[in-house]
Amino acid sequence: MYKKAVTSVKAGTLKEACERIQAAHDLGFVVEVFQFEKAKPDGVFTPNLFMIDLFLPVKEGAE
Repeated sequence: MYKKAVTSVKAGTLKEACERIQAAHDLGFVVEVFQFEKAKPDGVFTPNLFMIDLFLPVKEGAE
């Protein structure tokens, strides 16, 4: 399966990342998730902790 990049979104917590992944999946997107750093032990909010890339699935040979 090929994929066409659509956009990227950021999430600061695992819960927020899971919610965004579920919403994207429900809309038919393929997702890739990257975690840029570990969560802070003192609970400090890190707005760029996760990057979620959204793609549309594309059939082979279709452009």
